[in-house]
Amino acid sequence: MKENQQAMVDQLKGGLIVSCQAKKEDPIFLPGIISAFAESAIWGGAVGLRLNTPESIREVRPLTKLPIIGLWKQDSEGSDVFITPTMEAVRAVLEAGADIIAVDATDRYAASGKKAFEIIPQIKGEYPDVLILADIRNAEEARHALQLGAHIVAPTLYRFGDNPKSIDSPDFEMLANIVRATDGLGHVFMEGKINTPEEAIQSLYLGAHAVVVGSAITRPHLTTLSFTRKMNKYDKKMPLRY
Repeated sequence: MKENQQAMVDQLKGGLIVSCQAKKEDPIFLPGIISAFAESAIWGGAVGLRLNTPESIREVRPLTKLPIIGLWKQDSEGSDVFITPTMEAVRAVLEAGADIIAVDATDRYAASGKKAFEIIPQIKGEYPDVLILADIRNAEEARHALQLGAHIVAPTLYRFGDNPKSIDSPDFEMLANIVRATDGLGHVFMEGKINTPEEAIQSLYLGAHAVVVGSAITRPHLTTLSFTRKMNKYDKKMPLRY
């Protein structure tokens, strides 16, 4: 890892990264909402932000010098790969001002017909100074992504296995396995249904370099649903896609 890359990773160590995202169908989707999320996260002490779409990145970039993890969720017919699935999306995200590019690095096929993880060497070839965060599902995919040249892995997609499940709790055993499997290869961020400060602390204890939290902070309708579904004996499911 280059000196400037290591400095940015060190800046994030032990901290909270807030994912500031909203979907058009969300009750909270209003003009300026992403900036408000970002400013709230900064006020609260976040060490970094995770943002979806070039538009959101351009909106937030002037507000902060904190590292921005950028991505672009794009659905493609015939493929389950949706997190920054193409080099065109990568370029747009980085040109918008992201410091770290997040991509799907699973063993699934992208719409191009190539495995999702094949985008990693493409990014390294075109953007050798950019940090790559590989969103993966398990320890095997994490290790492979780092061996291909990613700098960071996060189990963001752990719910999207062979039988995708709507889950609203983190998988700490999986995190521990990923940390063991990738020792010495790169850094692990914990992302995926972290709902409390105690769970964030547990993630750090298990070896996560930093913790990403989104829905529990910025999606009050989902936080409400997590309460009501349990209080009503799990009468509803949490959305698979969030």
